[in-house]
Amino acid sequence: MRALVKVVVVVAVLAVLVGGAAAWMGVVQVPVLSSAFGMDRPADLGAAKPDVAAYDAFVTKHGLTHTSPDANYTLASKHTFAGSYALDEVIPEAVILATRTLRGNAPSFHDVTVRFHDGSAEAAAFIDLSPYGYPLAGPVRTAFRVAVTGPRSVQVSIDSLQFGRLGVPADILARAQDGVNAYLATRLAGIDGLRIDAFTFQEGGVHFAGTLPKTYGAAAPRAGDLP
Repeated sequence: MRALVKVVVVVAVLAVLVGGAAAWMGVVQVPVLSSAFGMDRPADLGAAKPDVAAYDAFVTKHGLTHTSPDANYTLASKHTFAGSYALDEVIPEAVILATRTLRGNAPSFHDVTVRFHDGSAEAAAFIDLSPYGYPLAGPVRTAFRVAVTGPRSVQVSIDSLQFGRLGVPADILARAQDGVNAYLATRLAGIDGLRIDAFTFQEGGVHFAGTLPKTYGAAAPRAGDLP
């Protein structure tokens, strides 16, 4: 009986240690511990606060229309586009972060934030991979650059990718970059009204020149869906 108690104690201690290590690394969510280690939320990039009033003014200025409920607009939703309008200006970071799509929380990832620098950008979010078949959840952070390669195409270069406290190995990073670019090649080609003449990151904003869609719709997001 005493031996059985020792085994149970050892197993319990190992479970606590493993759970604590996983919570500290930020790849799974453990009640209390994940919060204590700061792994239940995205990293603070020091980005501007979303300026909803400025975004609403941008929408009014350009006559943009949103045809779906606000809750439908997330990065995981399937979007539709129509019409176009010309634009050549620097869009401030606070306006971009106030867009419906970035303010909306999808079942699989939420609390998305982006910070723009001269020539590069950082992004952070909280992701839950369980809808895609992986029992992992935690904060993710990345740094990347974007180059225009055509009227409806760009090339993304991912400089770093971190899941929790773990840096993603170079081979996986390369596959992630290929996947992002393959997705964007298909997605951007199908956006009616889009023409990219210039797209550059600046400190605190993005300079865009070209045309953008004027009407935006979005289906309600569902766990496991990709946009």
